[in-house]
Amino acid sequence: MPCVTLYPILKTVTPKLMPYEIAPTSSFATEEHVQEHLEGLLEDGHDEDEMKEFIETYGNSDFLCYYEDYVRMVGEYDQETVDAFLEEFDMMDIEHLQDAYMGHYGSGEEFAESFVSDMGYIVNDLPYWIAIDWEETWNNLEYDYSESNGYIFSNNW
Repeated sequence: MPCVTLYPILKTVTPKLMPYEIAPTSSFATEEHVQEHLEGLLEDGHDEDEMKEFIETYGNSDFLCYYEDYVRMVGEYDQETVDAFLEEFDMMDIEHLQDAYMGHYGSGEEFAESFVSDMGYIVNDLPYWIAIDWEETWNNLEYDYSESNGYIFSNNW
């Protein structure tokens, strides 16, 4: 379902202003639209309590626009991964979770070490006396990656 936000135009009475002024955003997500969508999803086998909880948490517009993508991502990953993603990004980005998810690590530093090794920058085991500052490496990677509760996401999808 494509999402559209409507901007109603209200006529103003102030002669020095433009004849029409944009009012605050109002959404197409009326109770009627939400109820219709909810009933359709119920027929498809979705859980009513989960949908109502989603609406309470994220609102009518997000329910109409993103609920099905949200449920698909929870099914493909898990609730914790999706929640971590939504701590860093907006609901409208949920479709990008697949592209953004890099894995779960104990820390950003652990991800940095794994990333550098996987990229082939450290070919062999280094001697014990060589120390790499993985914290600083992670700090450098934070421009391109985000971390939430050990879940790492690319900021560039």
